[in-house]
Amino acid sequence: MNLNQLTVEARLRSNWESVDLGVLLARRHWALMAGLWLLPAAAIYLLAALLVPANPNWGLMAAWWLKPAYERLPLLVVSRQLFGETLGWRQALGLFRQANARDWLSWISVRRLSFTRAFDLPVTVLEGSRGQVRSARISVLHRDGAGTASWLHIVGAHVEMGLLIGIAALSYLMLPEQLEIDWIPLLASDVTLYTWVTNGVYLLAMAAVAPFYICGGFMLYIGRRVALEAWDIEIQFRKLRERLDRQSPAARQRSPRARAAATTAMVLACSLAMLLGNPLPANADPVTPAQAQEVIDATLAGEDFHQREEVSGWRLKEFKSSEFRYPEWLIALVEWLEARQTDSDEPTGEAGDIGPLLAAIVEVLLWLLAAALIAFLLWHFRHHIRRGLGYKPRVPAEKSQPETLFGLDVRRESLPEDVTGEVQRLWQAGKQREALGLLYRATLSNLISRYACDFQDHFTESECAQLVRDDAVQDTRLQPALVQFFTLLTATWQRQAYAHRAPQTAHLQSLCNQWREVFRDES
Repeated sequence: MNLNQLTVEARLRSNWESVDLGVLLARRHWALMAGLWLLPAAAIYLLAALLVPANPNWGLMAAWWLKPAYERLPLLVVSRQLFGETLGWRQALGLFRQANARDWLSWISVRRLSFTRAFDLPVTVLEGSRGQVRSARISVLHRDGAGTASWLHIVGAHVEMGLLIGIAALSYLMLPEQLEIDWIPLLASDVTLYTWVTNGVYLLAMAAVAPFYICGGFMLYIGRRVALEAWDIEIQFRKLRERLDRQSPAARQRSPRARAAATTAMVLACSLAMLLGNPLPANADPVTPAQAQEVIDATLAGEDFHQREEVSGWRLKEFKSSEFRYPEWLIALVEWLEARQTDSDEPTGEAGDIGPLLAAIVEVLLWLLAAALIAFLLWHFRHHIRRGLGYKPRVPAEKSQPETLFGLDVRRESLPEDVTGEVQRLWQAGKQREALGLLYRATLSNLISRYACDFQDHFTESECAQLVRDDAVQDTRLQPALVQFFTLLTATWQRQAYAHRAPQTAHLQSLCNQWREVFRDES
């Protein structure tokens, strides 16, 4: 696979934009793909017509069920076309064995009803993945794109049905009026030839839609690979390499020297400018990498890097212009009020006087307002009313504390009595991950038990740190020193757990000292 020969621009696209690109690709190669799809489908259909001529629906069912087998060869051909390889009918048919070499039985059995078939088929046909490798690959691809692939499947099925109905309606409209043919008895009777012809038309409709379905799922797969493997960046690097290779040998020899000389001159100039602008003090002490890293971590854990701002505003909504119509219930209400005023014994005013009607409307509104006010008062003072009637207030159920967070045991009984002593012992024994994990677990356990931090099982480390910062605004027990220490410890644990970057010994000792300060009675 040569990315330089890709006939489309490799860039990040949304899922539906990738499907639209697949539709354009299908339009370019529609005749070849539809023909390659129709050849085996028509063979299966004609074979069924010879074997079971009295049951035409069995032939259509067999042709429909084997659709994944027909889609493999068009998919392989269009993948070659996408990378600039021109294929004719002879070359395309020569790839039939390669397209159906593996995993075809699963696609016509256990995976036949998969809604993401067009999205998953390239993993088998183009990558050749099987078993657990295929499952892992499908899991990665489905993180973004499975929903779009399912809707593509649903839309494709409806387009096939709509195309069949359209062909049937067009055939009926093309019949001349002189032919008195009533299609209703024809449909109601068991006409075998007519059923075979109708099923054959449906097979043609499936062949017409298949290239768009295949290319839509294929380009959705290509879009996911561009996002996962950064094809756009790789292509740019390849172009830079090709441009360097096209230079003459003398120019390639001069270029590194010129770049090295320019870089050296720039570094010297910047160093001279910094020395002239900010001379170092005579008694300046050198800073070790561990001290610098500790200062950087403390700065990143400060409040300046965790500020959030929410912006909201009003804007006018665009209304569609339409003729206003009074609702039927409002018209019925006005008619009822008019009838009520007419049936009353009180004398009315002159004809056309709307005073009594307005008075009745105001009366109804006042009654509604009074009912709403009574309901509001009852709801607002519901606790006082319950106590007055002798009911005891409901005691909220005690929240269950999580026992594990992101795989770490945070139960109190799982921690040693001397946490920092055990952390230092593990650190000296060369178990950096276990030592830092114990300090982090002990901190989480104390935050849950002593400060009632509502950590959930699905929280991540960053979400736990954000929850502590949010709770510190309302809970005065969470001192700024504790919040800053937990944020710094979380960042250090994430680097150890996910980047495998252990902190310096001095940094760990500083964390232990801070732990003793914020949890004095726990050390």
